[in-house]
Amino acid sequence: MKGFEGKIIYITGGSSGIGLEMARIFAGRGAHLVLLARNRQKLEGAVRSVEESRLSPGQKIASLCVDVADPADVEEKMAAAVKEYGPPDILVCSAGINKHADHFENITYGMFDEVMKTNVYGPRTVIHTLLPAMKPRKGHVVILSSAAGLFGMFGYTAYGTSKAALLGLADSLRYELRPLGMKVTVVCPPEVDTPMNLDEAKTLPKEGRAMKDMAGMLTPEYAARVIVRAIAKEQYFFIPGPLTRFFYLLHRLTNGMGTRMTSDAVVWLTRRKMGK
Repeated sequence: MKGFEGKIIYITGGSSGIGLEMARIFAGRGAHLVLLARNRQKLEGAVRSVEESRLSPGQKIASLCVDVADPADVEEKMAAAVKEYGPPDILVCSAGINKHADHFENITYGMFDEVMKTNVYGPRTVIHTLLPAMKPRKGHVVILSSAAGLFGMFGYTAYGTSKAALLGLADSLRYELRPLGMKVTVVCPPEVDTPMNLDEAKTLPKEGRAMKDMAGMLTPEYAARVIVRAIAKEQYFFIPGPLTRFFYLLHRLTNGMGTRMTSDAVVWLTRRKMGK
């Protein structure tokens, strides 16, 4: 099992949610952290929070304000981070948005593009920019996808597409990095109780809410803890939450029929209650 003491870990989306909880755990195990996010005020608060979890005062806990959807900003800020803090031993791509969870007909090209730029191009650009510096260290790339990348979801044509794309990125990247001695971990959690849900709740159809309720909701503390454990074990593919793992097994064993029939029934019952 991999240890984290003395390791340099970069976390995008490190100012809140799963990313912040993972940072606290890594700090408690002796790692140096560089937290990356867009909101400078949230980052400053996150750094103070993570510093309280440090194993020793000698650990560096730093932050950098960066927009992963902006490739020029990513390239500039990652170069500065590597120069100041050193290249990462572990890169966690946790930044993402869940805006525009709505009926497909209501999602414009611009809305769809916004989600893809952050959720797909963001990890792609961060990994691509840092890869040359990570190769000599045989670094470990961690990509947070979602259960929405494994199963279709009512109202998730933008978000689900972006998370499914990350599975393709991770699977292909694994083949390229494995001969270099580098590891890839891709994680597919169900719904986690994070601030991102507030954006989604504004437009998510009731049918989508009912489908999500089937898999339940994880706390960010639990999700972070089991994800860090999977990283330590150098697992390639990991699904947090036993209920979501059950649905994924059902999906695989029935070639998707079991989960589609269950979801169709949930949508039908929800619409009936709505009088549709």
